[in-house]
Amino acid sequence: MSLVRPSVWQLVVSALLAAGCGQSRQAAGGLRVVSLVPSVTEDIFALGAGGSLAGTTNQCDYPEAARRTFKVGDFATPDVERIAALRPDLVFVALPLHAPLVEKLQELGIRTYASQPGNIAEVLAEIESVGVLLGRKGRARAITESLAAQLGLLPSWSDTPGVYIEISAAPMMTVGGRTFVADIVRRAGGRNVFDDAVVDYPVVTPEDVAARNPDVVLVLHPGTSRVEVAQRVGWQRITAVRTGRIHDDIDDDLLMRPGPRAVEGVLELAKRLHDKR
Repeated sequence: MSLVRPSVWQLVVSALLAAGCGQSRQAAGGLRVVSLVPSVTEDIFALGAGGSLAGTTNQCDYPEAARRTFKVGDFATPDVERIAALRPDLVFVALPLHAPLVEKLQELGIRTYASQPGNIAEVLAEIESVGVLLGRKGRARAITESLAAQLGLLPSWSDTPGVYIEISAAPMMTVGGRTFVADIVRRAGGRNVFDDAVVDYPVVTPEDVAARNPDVVLVLHPGTSRVEVAQRVGWQRITAVRTGRIHDDIDDDLLMRPGPRAVEGVLELAKRLHDKR
């Protein structure tokens, strides 16, 4: 069964047209905002409020227009002085990473909005929250309804292949069941083989992975190819290696960035897990 769908960004554009482009260009309610969070930056552009962005971080790289925004530093280490110099009305931050920065911004009288979506449902809720803050409530609702409709077209699969998700090779690291990526795998009809991990991002050994015998391996970090994974000592008996189901070519932002493209990630992963061609 083929699960090829229209691109999520095509659907977003359609949703915006359906919602009517005549919403007041009080677009962002007149707000000047800074987004330190790549997924929120994507939300803002999807809402048609990119003009409200006074600054973003270096990792805010999608859509292309985000690359041309003023940069206030890296996602992990934004420069508070650069942010303050922009005199924003609101700064979008990620918790718990930016907790110390939030205190400094609050001392300067700058409001913050904390982003912390842990699953797809919370991503959709955040798009609506950002839409309300930026005066784009109607557009936000159109987007989330479109994305939810796409998710609703996915079938209920009888088979749920076990998936090993590798987010780092040195150290070898995967994800536990409470993470955003694990939720995407579940929605795509898979089963994270480390769902039972006590911590969200456990360091594992090659032997740990071999013992779980995943049906599929997802490599979500640069620098490691599917060929290198298949050649790891002791992995030749793993089902994913024997059947050639090692994927190193899915854009990791689709699976690890909790923004509007995450639904596209679910659909793409569902194809990989269930298409038998």
